Amino acid sequence: MGEFWKRTIFGFLFAIVVIGGIFLGGMYTAIMLAAVVMLGSTEIANLYTKRDQDNAAIKNIAQSLSIFLFVFLAAFAESPDSIEAGIFIAPIFFNIPLLIALFSKKHDYVKLVGATWLSMIFVAFPCGIMMMFYNDYFIGTDKGWLLLIFSILLIWINDIFAYLTGVSIGRHKLFERISPKKTIEGSIGGAVFTMLFAYLLNRFVLNVFFFDNYINDIQVIFLALGIVVFGTLGDLTESMMKRHAGVKDSGNLIPGHGGILDRFDATFMAIPFIFIYLTIIN
Repeated sequence: MGEFWKRTIFGFLFAIVVIGGIFLGGMYTAIMLAAVVMLGSTEIANLYTKRDQDNAAIKNIAQSLSIFLFVFLAAFAESPDSIEAGIFIAPIFFNIPLLIALFSKKHDYVKLVGATWLSMIFVAFPCGIMMMFYNDYFIGTDKGWLLLIFSILLIWINDIFAYLTGVSIGRHKLFERISPKKTIEGSIGGAVFTMLFAYLLNRFVLNVFFFDNYINDIQVIFLALGIVVFGTLGDLTESMMKRHAGVKDSGNLIPGHGGILDRFDATFMAIPFIFIYLTIIN
């Protein structure tokens, strides 16, 4: 099977699993995102420790605390009335790796704390926020799942058209030190198509069949622009991790696409912006 068809087929299957998991909601979404947290934290531990002798222990700590944080945020999404308690409890998760490092004589402090914090902040926290889309207390609608699918589609559209534009006419490097293949022209192309698709989908699908002008034309353009900016930053952040570790992909879970971080990097960085933006405008 050629590389193009491998990427296309497994990319399509990946999209079905993600969109299907979001559409089903409830326990199905929670299980899917918990798997993302587990696999993503494993990949971060592998990148951070470069699979040295500390890898297994640090991976277990990063996985455990990331899953606990995700479950806590998912539970909070079901009961937002306890927001005051959540604000005080959440920091405890970030103190635990410090205490483990303090009393451990065999684990490298920087690797343990770094990998664990990065797993919780970059992976578990955004996945927990995704669960909050299912509560109209935050989003202002009972169709938050649809807004989540809409947002992820825009993230993918930006990725696809940034790549196609960059391959076709890209000449000027965007951030050569971190990602030599990304170009300014590709980023502009991705932004233009993302804003165009956002406008068309919102105007002729969301506000016709599902919402009564939940997001107006101007607001959706700014949403798309924010997705482009934060999605690109997420992509560059993960590229920085891989460059530091000296690897091309974060893993090999998805043939032709790499690991979980390779597929969700833009999503992890964009989701907090999307959630805050939708909360503010509604």
